[in-house]
Amino acid sequence: MLLAFAVSGGASWAQPQEVAVEVWADRDQVTAVDMSPNAERIAMLMRRSQAGDPELLLFDADNLSGSLQAIAVEEGLTPTNVFWANDRYLIVSMIVELSQTGRPVYLPRVLSFDVEEQSWRSMVRIGGRDIRSNASNMMAQLGVGRVQSQLIDDPDHILVAHTEERGQSPNLYRTNVATGARELVFRGNSRFDDLIVDRQGEVRGATEYDAAANRVITLARTGADDDWREIGALDAANRDRFGLLGFYDPDRPNTALIVADEPGENTVGIYEQDITSGDRELLFRTPDYDAVSAILSPRASDGSRVVGYRYADLEGIQQYYIDQEFGALYAGLSDAFPGRSVQIVRYSEDGGTVLLYTSGPQDPGTWYLLRDGRVARLIGRNADLPADALSPSYLVEYEARDGMPMSGYVTVPDGEGPHPLIAMPHGGPWVRDYLGYDRWAQMLANRGWAVFQPNYRGSRMLGKAHWIAGDRQWGLSMQDDVEDGVQALIQEGIADPEKLGFFGWSYGGYSAFAAATRPNSQFNCIAAGAGVADIRRIRGGLSGSRFLREFQQPTIDGVNPIELVDRVERPMFIVHGDYDTTVPVEHSRRWVSGAEAAGVDISYVEIEDMGHSPRTFEDNMQWMPELFEFFETKCGF
Repeated sequence: MLLAFAVSGGASWAQPQEVAVEVWADRDQVTAVDMSPNAERIAMLMRRSQAGDPELLLFDADNLSGSLQAIAVEEGLTPTNVFWANDRYLIVSMIVELSQTGRPVYLPRVLSFDVEEQSWRSMVRIGGRDIRSNASNMMAQLGVGRVQSQLIDDPDHILVAHTEERGQSPNLYRTNVATGARELVFRGNSRFDDLIVDRQGEVRGATEYDAAANRVITLARTGADDDWREIGALDAANRDRFGLLGFYDPDRPNTALIVADEPGENTVGIYEQDITSGDRELLFRTPDYDAVSAILSPRASDGSRVVGYRYADLEGIQQYYIDQEFGALYAGLSDAFPGRSVQIVRYSEDGGTVLLYTSGPQDPGTWYLLRDGRVARLIGRNADLPADALSPSYLVEYEARDGMPMSGYVTVPDGEGPHPLIAMPHGGPWVRDYLGYDRWAQMLANRGWAVFQPNYRGSRMLGKAHWIAGDRQWGLSMQDDVEDGVQALIQEGIADPEKLGFFGWSYGGYSAFAAATRPNSQFNCIAAGAGVADIRRIRGGLSGSRFLREFQQPTIDGVNPIELVDRVERPMFIVHGDYDTTVPVEHSRRWVSGAEAAGVDISYVEIEDMGHSPRTFEDNMQWMPELFEFFETKCGF
């Protein structure tokens, strides 16, 4: 049993001050920061009060404290993201909350802000706000739209996806950021998903689902008026992976960058592929880890120039630069911030100013400015979470009971072990966790409980074999992987075998239900959020594109917890939103009903108007305090 870290024994530290539940329940104080290409201005979204909405703030880069300006937005709109299209215009994504049959409806909207004229302009056409209207153009009147592409090579325009008919796919418009004038680029339809645009803003790639063969087909075309052709596919027969990243070379417009499996290999690489001939050339691949994406230049004048590649190792997403200038900068920054992930967000035209972002287990996220070789902290995501209130996290490597290599992460609170431990498997399941800042893991560790996050079989970006090993193993070997990791931590003296808990959301909630039905469960208590209780009643996967969810459906099989609810012997806490369209609330309602009939000690919180995940302070305050009390009183922690 191999653990890739050591925790010294004998020493004793004071437990950091307990952070109030209200802090964990609230959204980050700062959610977005961007610097203008000329490095003169910085824009930011910041919440300045508890449970408040983010505000758009603007200030001069050379006078951070003396130039702060709050930009007023229309009542009813909440900013969610911001970036500079060019030195004059900001693009701000918004959410507008409306009501339908008494339920909240959150619709996206996009506006530009002229920093010189101090004026707003909608990037979508807006009419009335009556969501109950039966008019054929009701959706168009509501102004439902989002940014499809920034169009880095064309700073005067963005590509906007505008939903103009209820139930229909959005149309794509090349939209002038100054005037709002627009040109139809692509008419939406139900055939395609995952649209890819080239450097000129033309739709050149898409995916299509072949239900008969259970294939997600990738299509490409040489121009807007040309025929689509298949260039690759994700095929259920062989599970070889394929994805179109984009068209980045202006001198070779029919050369696409793709990620694909090499026949017989376990990991994906990044290739150039001629979409007319199908010829490929390998650009980047590692023998042990999956390639993920291209890194584009952070300097605006470079447009969509590829300067490196990302790949996923056991710890998370890593960066490999092929550009000497940015590679040297990244290496220096990585040395300056050991143990943290570093992203180069913006690089000024003169190279004199760099906006960078760091994050790590004890860094929720921090923005810095690098000027003249000196790094200055700009702002952090959450000032209410000091570093000494956060706990270190470590990579764990171990073997499952069948000999398959596994990995995950453990967040360890201060103090001498062994510690009470909570197993917290991720949702998906076709996603993965990373070694970095995790809000819920830190929230639990701050109470003195270690947290284990396994990348069980079926998790993605850990190689093809690891991915497909989870097929039809729900509640079986996928569940074994969680328990085997807990046993490894017990053997290393990190986890107290008498004080074990379980908490999961979505697929993690399913895993919690499955853990509760196992005979002589090793866990003292079990909590499930938005969990799948009946695998026969889910329409497809729980994450990814609509095509990928369809593709995933045949792989979902194994233990069906609802049929075994009478076996539950441990106390349980269940939370679910009554407006969940991914895993309907009936899953938890049926589970609670069956558990109560079986005499299970169970608590249930159903949150009105909450979807699949909590999104507001009010949502979180309805279940987080209850979760803390549950672990403290029912688990013996």
